[in-house]
Amino acid sequence: MTRFSLLLVLLAFLLAGCTQTRMEARGYAQGTTYSVIYYNQGQDLQYQIDSLLLSFDRVLSTYQETSYISKWNRNEQVPLEQPQQFKEVLKRATEVYDNTDGAFDITVSPLMNYWFAQDWKTSEVDSAQVASFHALTGMNNVVLEGEDYVKLNNEIQLDVNAIAQGYSVDVVCRYLESLGIFNYLVEIGGEVRASGTKPDDSLWNVGIDKPNDENLERELTMSVQLQDRALATSGNYRKFIEIEGQKFGHSLNPKTGYPAKTNVLSATVVGDDCMTADAYATAFMVMGFEKSKLLVKEENKLEAILVYSEKEVVKTWVSDGLSDFIVESQ
Repeated sequence: MTRFSLLLVLLAFLLAGCTQTRMEARGYAQGTTYSVIYYNQGQDLQYQIDSLLLSFDRVLSTYQETSYISKWNRNEQVPLEQPQQFKEVLKRATEVYDNTDGAFDITVSPLMNYWFAQDWKTSEVDSAQVASFHALTGMNNVVLEGEDYVKLNNEIQLDVNAIAQGYSVDVVCRYLESLGIFNYLVEIGGEVRASGTKPDDSLWNVGIDKPNDENLERELTMSVQLQDRALATSGNYRKFIEIEGQKFGHSLNPKTGYPAKTNVLSATVVGDDCMTADAYATAFMVMGFEKSKLLVKEENKLEAILVYSEKEVVKTWVSDGLSDFIVESQ
């Protein structure tokens, strides 16, 4: 083989190695669906991603009685070494709690069980019981001692559903990047994180639902173009409870102990990671439009789309940093 022929063979080999194939993994996790689109040399990662998400649930799923967080809530004996994923969630939850003046609080588990786990058609609100559950909340009751988090009151229980799903997206993204995969879109239960671009250099498009009480079918109002960013949405308009003739969304105000009365119908937050975006989207449903808008303007790394009602008129506010990445639905 001549030197020129050898160079051609080597060049062909290198080009073949650089060929990016669109791959996809789909499945169920955390009571919802997930979808992972990524580009690599054709390696199927379905089994690995399923295993990763199962391992994640064994740490942070409150629906699994044998998970670490469930045992921690029940004050049962747990491994001496606290899982890193548990510590990362509590660290970020504490940061968002402080930054939102308590609007985001993962210690609301007793209140969530009271408000959203019973039939209000046959029940009446017991203010004394609400007050007793409210006394068992507050992130100030969970502190970092050495390298682990401990509770100052044994009756404290955590509900991380408003942050863990976004974090699970980040965990999958870390795994992909550890394999050298940097062009992907990861979605779990509507929480999304995108990296890089598609092969044609176009950005990833993520649709945003339109709030509509009358029509529960999915209707997109706009799309957001993402690159190296995460997006999470929280909304009350599809999920609510009716108490004594009044409708309340599934957002709980940790400061009052009662379902939040807010003018925000939907909060979509874009950030560097999905765990942070998920937590703030939940907090904004409690804080209301004006406070949420002010916080977004103060935070350099956050962008948001807030759908809110003003004098029975539905309006949409888009932060300045997102305006160039919005695609209106036809």
